[in-house]
Amino acid sequence: MHSQLIEHIFAISERYRLTVRGAINASELGIGAMHVRSLKIIAETPDCTANHIVIKLVRDKAQVARLVKELLNIELIDKNAHPEDKRSQILTLNAQGKKLMKQLQHAQEKIQRQMLQGLSAEQQQHFEDIAQHISLNLMPSKD
Repeated sequence: MHSQLIEHIFAISERYRLTVRGAINASELGIGAMHVRSLKIIAETPDCTANHIVIKLVRDKAQVARLVKELLNIELIDKNAHPEDKRSQILTLNAQGKKLMKQLQHAQEKIQRQMLQGLSAEQQQHFEDIAQHISLNLMPSKD
């Protein structure tokens, strides 16, 4: 039997991405998924540096440096000297970035309610368990 699992994962991912982009007017702002993920890391990480983003996104330093520069240029984040390490900069959301993250949070809550419509609590938990297991299976091995 040929499984459609990969196709379902692609469909869920693409529809989710498009719904979130629409909810926060991402195309108007000129930001993509990596920008949004970076903003979320900055919001959730105390004394966040570009290196935190590199580690969490598993991206190279040059790519993250470009993302940070773009977020600075569209005035969603601020960059200040690290008080203990003069070689690094602390990244924080500014007022516009915080407003965008609030919009994103509301959009994600709405989308999650929509996604889970008609599923029992047990089905939701099974899906979460399976999705987490699949995600862990796809983690790069450290051999």
